[in-house]
Amino acid sequence: MTKQNRIGLIVSAAVLGTVVASSAMAAPQQYCQNYAGLAVVQSTAMQGQNRGCSGFRWHNWYDGHYKWCRGVSQESALAEFLVRQHAIGGNGPC
Repeated sequence: MTKQNRIGLIVSAAVLGTVVASSAMAAPQQYCQNYAGLAVVQSTAMQGQNRGCSGFRWHNWYDGHYKWCRGVSQESALAEFLVRQHAIGGNGPC
């Protein structure tokens, strides 16, 4: 095996490992459906408080929340949910 072939094999294995690890970390579909629905409810609640919160965290686009959730771990999605919940309770910034 030539040096160039070995380098190609190593790079291919690294890329494949990254893809597999990323998909293994993605939050499950059902979890993200629930997450996105709750994110929209949280956003609507914050808008009702007229606190001027905006940006990705505070939009009402279900598909945007869902797609974001599918690209992160379940733990990351839960952390984002909790940040919004904390802010709605008046205990944190937008």
